[in-house]
Amino acid sequence: MENIEVSFPTIGEVVREIFNCSGLLPQREEPNNSILSASDKKTLQMQLKRLADESSKIDGKLEELLLTLKKLLIKVIPNERVACMVMEFVEELLVTYKAVLKDDGTYLSKKKTTQWFIKVYLLDRLLISFHKNYLLFNVADEKLNVPELISWALPEINSKKTTWPLAHAWKLIYNSLSISQSGFHNPDKDADDYRAIQNLEKAQRWVAGKQLPSVSSLYANLDYSLELLKSSKDGKTHRIVNDVQVNEFKLMLFIARAATFFFKELQKSFGGDFLLNVCKHIKGQSGRLKRINKKLGAELDSIKSDYINLTVAEKDEINYQYIGQFWQRYADQQHVGASALQDYIEVDAFKNLSGREAVMVHISCVGSLQAYSLLEADNFNIREHMPRPFPELFGKGLKLKNSISLLEQGQSFEKDLKRKGLYETLGWLSDWCYANYYYRREDNVNANAFYKKAFSKAKYSAGGHQYKLVNQYIESCAKSNKYRDMKKAVAWANYLGIKVRWLRGWDDPESEESLKGLFNLMGQNNFRYAHL
Repeated sequence: MENIEVSFPTIGEVVREIFNCSGLLPQREEPNNSILSASDKKTLQMQLKRLADESSKIDGKLEELLLTLKKLLIKVIPNERVACMVMEFVEELLVTYKAVLKDDGTYLSKKKTTQWFIKVYLLDRLLISFHKNYLLFNVADEKLNVPELISWALPEINSKKTTWPLAHAWKLIYNSLSISQSGFHNPDKDADDYRAIQNLEKAQRWVAGKQLPSVSSLYANLDYSLELLKSSKDGKTHRIVNDVQVNEFKLMLFIARAATFFFKELQKSFGGDFLLNVCKHIKGQSGRLKRINKKLGAELDSIKSDYINLTVAEKDEINYQYIGQFWQRYADQQHVGASALQDYIEVDAFKNLSGREAVMVHISCVGSLQAYSLLEADNFNIREHMPRPFPELFGKGLKLKNSISLLEQGQSFEKDLKRKGLYETLGWLSDWCYANYYYRREDNVNANAFYKKAFSKAKYSAGGHQYKLVNQYIESCAKSNKYRDMKKAVAWANYLGIKVRWLRGWDDPESEESLKGLFNLMGQNNFRYAHL
């Protein structure tokens, strides 16, 4: 995702990375993918393209892709509850990302903005989602014989090399059967089995971290190797593995493959120090969440013990209701605690406190889980590298867009941005000033051109300052007879939850009837807002 433009990654980029992380997409050397047929692959590529285009009904395009992802996950994750956990995490991640796009602007490059989002939002969202949904979907009742994730799903990093989660997973599989790597993948060395030899070579590359396969390649290798073990005449290697074990192996490989992709991308994009910091963060927060889950698990066991002969469905419903209510209460408590913490910050109460005392105040307000997250975000100072003239020029641009009356004012602001190296960062605000100038002069063509430039730059960087801009751009599209552009802008506004003037309250604001009505209303030249 490396890019020098000042921006968050697009929704299309985020969803594509989710698919890449899942390992569900076939690789070039896998023409006969067992998960995706040729037609399925084509459909998926088209769905990803349509989402990236953001032409209309972004939510609808996203739902199509999430449905495709769910179908694929059900194929590859041999446990329905775990598949539900994964889907819930993906959906919660996208909800979080939408909220960040709506509220948080950025002055960083796409790469650094991505790094900031991962550290400040994504890691905790991932960890809370896992621990919450593990109980919510009652996964414990599956009695999965899978070691605790924290012990093998993180990379092992030392000065000489990094051992990735996929290597850990394969070694756990070998150890569970008391067999060597070569004995597992190529048990009968005298048989001259080309596929077995190839499988061993692939596994060696995977364990060494030299190649990252798709899930279908992992499963194909596992299945063939287990078949060879079952038919082996060699007493040292002969093994019969039951279906339950096979499914546990596949689950471990799926998790390990996704984790390896994620951590390798972090190392490649942001360096080894950042990867170490992420692993430390995960270990610390996992310990805190484990303690919460242990307490909740005991409470659930106590509740269920009061009932006799509960059905599976009834047990699941108790978990779903109880865990859902706990995390809702937790969110409410966080809101109250965050408000109290903000009061301390506003009166500069931390000025005379030691570091330990400041930590204790944070914990007293929001608890250890959120306190650690907030303090880590403060320590992660990438966002503090704000260009010195940024606040001044940002404030100047926000005022100018509301009062601009001369073209020279806009030109002077643009020159200031370029002279101080902030045009790439705040060019959208400069374009917005020009757009408002032409709007007041009823020059619809030039106003629309600048609103379009401002909107295109601002949608992934302006955060909470988008409301007025999006609405003004929608109006200018109507006045310039740009119906398709208007539809795209309405789709974006509806996706982020930005209210569109004159579409508020409509049952289906993106229907052709609604959009045509808006287009005709706002397209009238005498339909203008007095204040911008």
